[in-house]
Amino acid sequence: MPPPSDAHSTCQTPPTELLKDFAILRTNDPDTARKLVWSRFGLNLSTPRIEGFFSRANIAELPNVSLYFCANSTPVALQIPNSKGAHVHLCLRGRGTLIHDRRRIEIGEGEAFVCSPGKPALLDFAAGYEELALHVPVPMLERTFAALTGLGPHTTIAFEPEIITDDPHYAGFRDLVLLLAGSLDAAFSAWPKATIAQLELACVSQLLYCTSHNLRRVLCPEDFGAVPSLVRIAEHYIESRCESDASVDDIARACAVSVSTLTRMFMKYRGYSPAAFIKRAKLARARQLLESRAASTVVGVALRCGFANPSRFAKDYREAFGESPTETLRRRRPQD
Repeated sequence: MPPPSDAHSTCQTPPTELLKDFAILRTNDPDTARKLVWSRFGLNLSTPRIEGFFSRANIAELPNVSLYFCANSTPVALQIPNSKGAHVHLCLRGRGTLIHDRRRIEIGEGEAFVCSPGKPALLDFAAGYEELALHVPVPMLERTFAALTGLGPHTTIAFEPEIITDDPHYAGFRDLVLLLAGSLDAAFSAWPKATIAQLELACVSQLLYCTSHNLRRVLCPEDFGAVPSLVRIAEHYIESRCESDASVDDIARACAVSVSTLTRMFMKYRGYSPAAFIKRAKLARARQLLESRAASTVVGVALRCGFANPSRFAKDYREAFGESPTETLRRRRPQD
């Protein structure tokens, strides 16, 4: 979308400004900024100082995520009543403050914080603040989590707002987002659509690894200490019987414990139930078969791995791996 007409009369776009081909706002009128932010995003913008006010915003809406470059000359506050996704704010210049979940987080240049989906937040930006923000809708968070773990999240992902900026995972996340934002133009000429999709996935994957959240135990079980042998024995039993109809009761009997004990241990040390791991293992085995030359049909693989309903199998498979079983089979099958 081209910038409003007052953009050309009031400022020059800096040569290093990110997403400059995606300008949506250039104004020294707080009311104009307030109306646009409310009508487009449902956010409340306010400023304590009208004199010297100038705001600019560039927004690139990609297939799975959105990138925002925002800058203001005077202090600005943004009230977010209820976000439909996670949003990460990377400070490029100045100081910013987040009040979220009764916590107050302050960031400076090179630092970042993250806001969880479905929770209100208040952002206070000092005069001269510039940022690059990444918005990730909940479905993209869930698809990425499932692709990384083989399990759909059992609850909405809730982030700790503070991001540890000396974590190498954060450096990787920041560099990926800056790379993506710095290379986009209006014609999307730098990368094919497939490459952009992979970069989006990489950014969201790195976000999940560089932040603390309620599903981190599932994503990074090694961060939570040694896993008891009971859990490992049960996992080995499940993985060695992916093509059988072994139930949670069967696994508990094989491990000489009750179903409740087995479930409690899985939830404590893995963050998911034995039944969820059975499903994950069966889907992984199905993927292995589909990627091999031995597989002939999707229905045959589904039945072989214990999925009686091929339609449900296809849905679960897509949620876990980001593509349909037919696509996997077609991609791996040798050409005649």
